[in-house]
Amino acid sequence: MRENGFRAIGGLAQRLTSGIVQGRAKAGKGAGKGASIARLRAEWSAIVGPELARTTHPDALLASRGARSVQAGGHGAGQALRLRVSGAAALEIQHRSGQLVERVNAYFGHRMIDDIRLVQGAIVRPPPGPPPIAKPDPRVVAEVATRAAAVKDPELRAALARLGARVSLKRRGVLVAALGALFVADDVRAQDPSRSKLLTALPGDHILGKVDAPNTLIDYASFTCPHCANFYIAVLPTLRKEWIDTGRLRLIHRHFPSDQVATRAALLSECVPPDRFYATTEALFRGQVEWLTAGDPEVEMVKVLAPQGVTPASAQTCFADDRALDKVVADVQSGQALRVTFTPTLFINEEFYGNPGGIDAIAAILRQVGR
Repeated sequence: MRENGFRAIGGLAQRLTSGIVQGRAKAGKGAGKGASIARLRAEWSAIVGPELARTTHPDALLASRGARSVQAGGHGAGQALRLRVSGAAALEIQHRSGQLVERVNAYFGHRMIDDIRLVQGAIVRPPPGPPPIAKPDPRVVAEVATRAAAVKDPELRAALARLGARVSLKRRGVLVAALGALFVADDVRAQDPSRSKLLTALPGDHILGKVDAPNTLIDYASFTCPHCANFYIAVLPTLRKEWIDTGRLRLIHRHFPSDQVATRAALLSECVPPDRFYATTEALFRGQVEWLTAGDPEVEMVKVLAPQGVTPASAQTCFADDRALDKVVADVQSGQALRVTFTPTLFINEEFYGNPGGIDAIAAILRQVGR
């Protein structure tokens, strides 16, 4: 060592740990995978940080499709990390999956994984010691207390106020808490008139048709849902001709993504100019089979949206756009509050109709309840 002068410690560290991380050469393929996933689990908090470690847990290393690895200059298929994530945090982790891949690879000093696949499940760990609790801003405490004032039960009102104030300490914690809070007691929903508000046009909603049309159809949809694609391809053209273009109906599309790929597609639709939202949405649904069955759906969906001005560079910017993610999360929250459990789910003039079927069934509903 002294004869050759100083050396980078990273090179020495990689040599010293190669028996743990890359044990395949000596112990065989199965043993190498076991050693790698064991170290990932043991050092997960150091890799991703304590906040993400609380809601995620490395589950297994799987063979990857390899598309991303090859595109990034790799030598073939890499590995995919199957990551267990608590349900309420799934959207947040989907949004940050690329960042997690980079963190894992940087930690180990080589391209260990090239993809992350999420599975939802409980994260069970021994309870750690209580961390120091920061005090929320008094102004936030007052604002949250005002928002919770309509809750009649004093104990529930106080608990919600404390929860809201604590959540405000973490910017992205709002996502986890808000999704979880949607399952809190039915008493809160009974007192809250927000259901009627959720069934009208909300700020940021994408409206197709006249803003003041007498009839409203709200569609909760996922871009990987074939029945949602059928609605846009087989039903919407007739609806536009007979109801929307005549000024009698307005359509509101809201996102309810069922997986990571659908979330990415939803983000892309939110990053185009508002007047191209429905053209982009239709293009994604018409090309659904093409991009969804490709080796790397994200790459193919960007190609499908090229006529809408989407490029690989703008897509990456979009995937990291908090504004787009906030809109998708807001749609999911509203759907959860309305007890949406599948896609497509239609609400027509404030009434739940689920997935009533084709154009004939929807037209019949409109003729019956239309204004």
